[in-house]
Amino acid sequence: MVAEDAVFTEAKTPKAGDVQAGRSVPLSPTFWFSLAVLLLLPFQFGWSVGQLNLTTFNDEDECNARPLVDGTCLMFPGHSSTEWTLIVNAWIVGGMIGSLGCGIIFERFGRKKVLLANAVVMLAGAVIQASTSSISVFMVGRIVAGIASGCATGMVGGYISEITPPSLRNSYGTFMQVSLSAGILVVTISFFFADTSSGWRYIAAFPVLNAGFFLAFAPFVLVESPAWLLEKGDREHAEREIARLYGFDFVPVALTWMEPGTNTDLESEELSGEQHEGGTLSLLSSPLFIKQLLVALGVSAAQQLTGINAVCYYSSDIFSDAGMSDGRVGGVIVYVLMLLPTMAVARLSERFGNRRLLLTGLAGMFISATGITLALALSVEVLSIVFMGTFVAFFSASVGPLI
Repeated sequence: MVAEDAVFTEAKTPKAGDVQAGRSVPLSPTFWFSLAVLLLLPFQFGWSVGQLNLTTFNDEDECNARPLVDGTCLMFPGHSSTEWTLIVNAWIVGGMIGSLGCGIIFERFGRKKVLLANAVVMLAGAVIQASTSSISVFMVGRIVAGIASGCATGMVGGYISEITPPSLRNSYGTFMQVSLSAGILVVTISFFFADTSSGWRYIAAFPVLNAGFFLAFAPFVLVESPAWLLEKGDREHAEREIARLYGFDFVPVALTWMEPGTNTDLESEELSGEQHEGGTLSLLSSPLFIKQLLVALGVSAAQQLTGINAVCYYSSDIFSDAGMSDGRVGGVIVYVLMLLPTMAVARLSERFGNRRLLLTGLAGMFISATGITLALALSVEVLSIVFMGTFVAFFSASVGPLI
C-alpha cells in the first residue's frame, strides 16, 4: 500500500542543535498552504489503491456466468479473472516505474516543477481510465496513474522533510500516510453511491479533481525547496523561499539546518571523505553505512511483505468469502481503523520510540493475520472484521507511517 520511496533526499538527520533551533521557528500561512496542497497527491495514491475494491465490479461467479445477468459484473462485463488481476496490478507496475524513475528528475529540475508535471500525469491517468470502454486501455490508464502515485509518494515525503523544521519532521512526516489512508477510506465510502454500471467511471475520474486543484493552487502557494536551491547554489532564491515559509527574521536560523556544510560532526566528515574518495557506491559499502543500509532495506521489505496490499485490494472479497452480505460496511470499519492510528502515531513515536513501535506493530500484525486465517477458515464473519481491523491498525501505528 505504501510506495517504495526510491527518491534520495538531501534532508539531513536532525542534530540536537538543529532541533533546538527549529523549535523557535514560526510556521507561516504559506507553509500550511504548501503542505495542504501537497497532500492532495498521496490522497490520489490511497484512492487508486482502493478504487477497484468493490465486489460487484468483479464477482468471479457473476462475471463467468453466461449469459450475464443484468446488474452484475458491473465493470467491463464478462471480463476474465486474469484480466481483472492484470488491471489491479497494472497500477503497481506503474508505481514501481514512478518511484524508481523520478529521483533523477526530482534532483535535476527541482521539487515544484516535477510535482506540477506529476499532477498532469495523474490527470491523464484518470482521464484514460474514466473514458475508455476497453479493458486494455483501462490497464494503460492504471499504469499511468501508478506512475503518478509512485512519483508522488517518492517525492512528497522528502519535500515535507526539507521544508519542515527538524523538531517537527517526525510528526509532520506522518501527514503523507494520513492523506493516503484518508484516500482509501473516502473511495470506500463512495462505493455506497457508485454501485452502478457507470459508477466506476466516476470513481476513476475523481483524481481529475484532485490534480485540477493541485494545478490550480500549487503554482501560487507551493514553495520550491530551499534545501534543493542551496544545493544548486541559488542562495538568494533559497532565502526568499525560507522567508515565505518562516518569515524574514528567521532566515538565518533556518539556514543553520538547511545550508550544506553547516551540520558538521566527526561522522559526517568521515562520510564526506569517503564519498570524495570512492563516490556513492563506495559510500554505500562503507562500514559506517552497511549496517544502517541493511536495516533500512530489511524494514522496507518487511513493510511490503506484510500483506497490507492484499487487504486494500481485496478486502471486499475477503469479507464476502467470510459470509458478510455487504463487504462495503466491513471496508469502512477497517479503513477507519487504518486512519485513526496514523493520526496518533507521531505522539506514540515520541513516547515509545520508533523501534518499539515497529516491533510491536509487526508482532500485532502477525497475530492478526493468524486470526484472519482462522476466521476465514471457520467462516466467522465478526472475527474476520475484528482481526482485519487490528491488522490495519497495527500497520498504521508502525510500519505504515514510520518507514
